[in-house]
Amino acid sequence: MSDHVIIVTVPDDFLPDSFRFLIYDLTENQTQIISESLLRLNKVGNIVVYSARPTDSIDWILDKKLKSDFIIFNADSLDDTMVGYFAAQRNSYYFGTLKKLNKINKSAIYSVEDVVELLTFRMENNETI
Repeated sequence: MSDHVIIVTVPDDFLPDSFRFLIYDLTENQTQIISESLLRLNKVGNIVVYSARPTDSIDWILDKKLKSDFIIFNADSLDDTMVGYFAAQRNSYYFGTLKKLNKINKSAIYSVEDVVELLTFRMENNETI
């Protein structure tokens, strides 16, 4: 388990150096997969999880996207604009089905093990930890 996991929602932020990632419009089941994955990690320092919904301020979401080391989004979200935007990002991963965009982003997540592997890889290759 990490030293601290800080969940940040609109309109807040967390400024100290930390490993950060953004989750967007995840279902309850997808959020549970993230939670279980974080519990399986060895102590690694602070982890900030920015949790965003389609109803949140677009300015806040984009600011947190820029501050994040990577993005995990729900490809089945009804917010097609944000799904397309996040799918086009190099540092994005997703639950669900990307439909027509599956050729531009093949970084699907299916299980807790996938998220643990992703978190471990991203944290090992991150200079802020």
